[in-house]
Amino acid sequence: MMLATCNVRSFYRSGALAKLKDELNKYGIAIIAVQEIRWSGSEIFDSGDFLVCYSGNKEKTQFGTGFLINKKYKHLIMGFSR
Repeated sequence: MMLATCNVRSFYRSGALAKLKDELNKYGIAIIAVQEIRWSGSEIFDSGDFLVCYSGNKEKTQFGTGFLINKKYKHLIMGFSR
């Protein structure tokens, strides 16, 4: 299982999440911690082959961190606290 971390500089841009997921699949990365996602609020949702867990500023599209977890490893996740 490969793990990674990345400063994505914003998922607020169109297509940024899809591009990252393509790279994760290309290099076989199972779990990645991402910083500077710039999404407001917090949420857990499915996106293709990945589970996305994130927490950002409640009112502005700045800061924010999260994880993309390949669904093959979803059963190993014990929780995500926002």
